[in-house]
Amino acid sequence: EGGFATAMMLKDLKLAQEAAARAGAATPMGAQAEALYALFEANGFGGKDFSAIIELMRGRLDTLQAG
Repeated sequence: EGGFATAMMLKDLKLAQEAAARAGAATPMGAQAEALYALFEANGFGGKDFSAIIELMRGRLDTLQAG
């Protein structure tokens, strides 16, 4: 699928969280974003464009096909 894959977004969020931790910075919204993308990927959507996470938030994962 085109666009920026969920798996790549999760990788970048993890890197950002690691950098923040090394700097001693609290990033609660970053931590929440990482958790949401990890959940999305764990449900088989790592290949989907990262913007498809809105379907998770809307409770409509059934409208997507894993990929």
